[in-house]
Amino acid sequence: MPCAGKTLEDIARRSCGVCAQRLRDDGSCPNWLCADPRRRISQIQAIAYLSGSLRNKIHRYKYAGAFGWSLIFARLLLGWLEQSPGRPPDLIVANPTFVVQGQTAFPHTELVLEVAAREDIIGRWPFDTGHPRCIVKTRATPRSARNTAPAKRAAAGELRAALRIPDPSRTSGRRVLIYDDVCTTGSQLDAVAACLLDDGHASHVEAVTLARARWTGR
Repeated sequence: MPCAGKTLEDIARRSCGVCAQRLRDDGSCPNWLCADPRRRISQIQAIAYLSGSLRNKIHRYKYAGAFGWSLIFARLLLGWLEQSPGRPPDLIVANPTFVVQGQTAFPHTELVLEVAAREDIIGRWPFDTGHPRCIVKTRATPRSARNTAPAKRAAAGELRAALRIPDPSRTSGRRVLIYDDVCTTGSQLDAVAACLLDDGHASHVEAVTLARARWTGR
């Protein structure tokens, strides 16, 4: 983590305690989700901001087939878990992906968890690497990236409808941590949290992302 920190843009001290977004000058958060009374996710933390080298490497990993970065991202996640205060999660799941056969998409979030589980040689962290996963995405849904706030909310609704919990006994009563690579508003993570709480009967859901994209509230 100290080595990676030389190139990462740290989360600002004046950041939102719910979504890690940089606060406005008046101390308010520009993210609509944080003040939404229907919000299901308790907190979204981030390792760094989406900028510089980290932005480049995430894009290369997801869109250019630079799969080796899964190892680096897995080690960043493990480093964050080691340094994270508070009660450890009972289960760590990926924001699920849906892979269409014959296309270039691959389960990028799940792959990072698989690598993290291999790197966790003493088995300290409860990564969800089973088949099927604890939460699965059953069909393709509209992309949320680079969209307006209403479009992001609509995409989150589509995602919620596509999520399934194959075996609720694996999540029931557990404190769950969702892993994702990038968060902008957190609406997608909130949809995953809703599924884990409502269908999986989880007791508490938080999230951690590799990178926090800046959001202006539009």
